[in-house]
Amino acid sequence: MKSSVSKVAAALCLCLSLLLPAVPVKAGIDEAVAYIRARQTPDGGFCEPGRGDAGQDATTAWCIMALAASGLDPGQVRAGSRSPMDFLATQSGNWRSVTDYERTLLAVVAGGGDPGSFGGTDLVAKVRSFQRSGGNIGDAVNSNAFGILAYRAAGQEIPPGAVQWHKAVQNPDGGWGNSPGSASNPDMTAASIMALRAAGVSVSDPSIGRALAYLRAVQNPDGGFAFQSTSSDASATAWCVQALVAVGEDPAGPAWSKGGKTPWSFLLSMQAPDGHVVWMQGRDMNPLWTTAFAVCALSRKPFPVAVRRPSTPVAGGGGSPQPPVVPQAGTEESAQSRSDLDQEAGSERAALGEAPPETLPEGEAAASLGEGKEDMKCLPAAKAKGGGSSWALRALAALGAVALLCGGIWYFLVRKRRAAI
Repeated sequence: MKSSVSKVAAALCLCLSLLLPAVPVKAGIDEAVAYIRARQTPDGGFCEPGRGDAGQDATTAWCIMALAASGLDPGQVRAGSRSPMDFLATQSGNWRSVTDYERTLLAVVAGGGDPGSFGGTDLVAKVRSFQRSGGNIGDAVNSNAFGILAYRAAGQEIPPGAVQWHKAVQNPDGGWGNSPGSASNPDMTAASIMALRAAGVSVSDPSIGRALAYLRAVQNPDGGFAFQSTSSDASATAWCVQALVAVGEDPAGPAWSKGGKTPWSFLLSMQAPDGHVVWMQGRDMNPLWTTAFAVCALSRKPFPVAVRRPSTPVAGGGGSPQPPVVPQAGTEESAQSRSDLDQEAGSERAALGEAPPETLPEGEAAASLGEGKEDMKCLPAAKAKGGGSSWALRALAALGAVALLCGGIWYFLVRKRRAAI
């Protein structure tokens, strides 16, 4: 009798141990989203710590995408009566480059707005105005990648020439640089993978296979990826996580493990106690921006995080947004909706307004974001922690296992005993 009970208990405990590690898929997201929401400004936008109390255009756009990726409606995240969509609709005077329009379009669709009429601007037409005769959008790798993503998000047909151009500028090592012919980096390679998948390029296509081989070759021993340094950074790693999800691979799985360390575990290891994600060990820069990227990655939502419903009535300017189609990770629909960032000579990431300032001197990075010329302050890197947002699921799993264990014990101690009597 005791032997049978022991065997049942051991088996149930094994089931419990296997179940619990698989539950915290969204570990850290709740804390990260709470950090983002705490940085909302009175005008409805979002602003980096220490940069005043007025919203920042590009930062707000990425926060809108992060909120949508986490399952929130950005139009209902308010400071008083104003949402980030309301704030973004006032920023059309700041939109000049193709990547300004691409980034804003991605955010507008994520927030449920109409990219054809937002803030008095037809964002789709603006992006299309940069399309070349060959089909590519702009002349930089990032502008074409984000152009593909913008078309996908807006529910527009993607020019075949844009896809062919992108494949043609892939480097011999399988990666992409910020501009055609420039050295490959993980960020632009991840963005390119997401763009090609958004355009419907199959995971079996040679361009995707070569890109994944490049990422595997440059992955660091800590599981992460680095943009312009030997040290892994959270932003580059977040984009790579999204790219892996876009091709149906598990960023937390053994195929992307380096001595037990994966891109997923690296990203979680960079989360500070207050919920924000530290950019690089020893350097905590643009925490709001970095956290927004990480939320999209941890939510397993490649760019674009949403695709517009073709029949949706106009809802621009932060009015009454219509719910966008939110692709689910792991489906063909989700695999066709992704990517991220960068443009202009010398520093594409900064020009798009998405550059963590590792790409530029700190003052130059701040100016490139249009946020003023004061130096960006390096915050001491906070002690990282793992996520804890899925404690309720873990508790339910534990209760279920306990119930099974109790049932097994009752069966052997009571029912079996009665049968014997």
